[in-house]
Amino acid sequence: MLRETSGARSRTASSVVETARRRTPEAVLPFVVGARSRLAWAVPAVRREARQQMSFLLGSTRPSAEADRVARRYVREMARRSEVRWHPRVATAVRVEGIEHARAALESGRGAVLSFMHHGLYDRVFTTLSRQGLSLAMVVHPYMLRDDAPAWIRQHVRVNTLGGGRAVSTEVGAAGLVALLGEGHLLAIASDVPGRTPVRFADREVLGSFGAARLATETGAPVVVMTSERDDRGEHVRLHPPLAPAAFESANALLDRILVAHERAVLDWPEASDLPLSRWGTSQPQVRAQ
Repeated sequence: MLRETSGARSRTASSVVETARRRTPEAVLPFVVGARSRLAWAVPAVRREARQQMSFLLGSTRPSAEADRVARRYVREMARRSEVRWHPRVATAVRVEGIEHARAALESGRGAVLSFMHHGLYDRVFTTLSRQGLSLAMVVHPYMLRDDAPAWIRQHVRVNTLGGGRAVSTEVGAAGLVALLGEGHLLAIASDVPGRTPVRFADREVLGSFGAARLATETGAPVVVMTSERDDRGEHVRLHPPLAPAAFESANALLDRILVAHERAVLDWPEASDLPLSRWGTSQPQVRAQ
């Protein structure tokens, strides 16, 4: 009974916070994000985790002092991410460069694989792509589609399917994903999920996912790499020219090429990574965000 009561209180508190975030005027979002990030940075555990997250990305490529500065910006980015998802109009206003590359890839008649990472604007761009006329299917972990998934997870799915795209559980298996490609969909698959494939990323040996490269190689579907970047006009998503699997000697070679594009974007804007320690597997124990 005590556990049930505690759970009910937790759900009530979550609902109150969710309502407050939805009702926050868009004009004051930057001030809310700034206040949240300053309060968070004042907490030693938050500072420690932020430094661990950024050191994981930058420890082999940049001085520790720079990684420490980036850690503070990382806390702000995480605060912004957690607020913006509750404001669909703001969240889905994403500039996309290279939309023609996705359209060209789909002309192959085999569908196309959209390789993305948990970085930058990944958590709100899919509605924009769907509204551009792309038939998009976002592959997600099964728990994200459950009724008892956390409110922020359900909101994440909602924000990314407002344009008519859909979220597809990995439970459909390889056959289900192949079928979606055969139907001409742009299949969005994260390339930074813990797996068993040894890869090199940010000058580290980690274990990543072979899914996007293997699926593309087995079906002949082209791969479009999606990265989040910044320029003099601000933040945006870039779709890169399609990669034809037949142009690579193996699926491993294709995976390497995919990761090169992602690595460049992530290291150019490291603080926009979303919990990088939880995205890769390693052979050594690592700190994971809770």
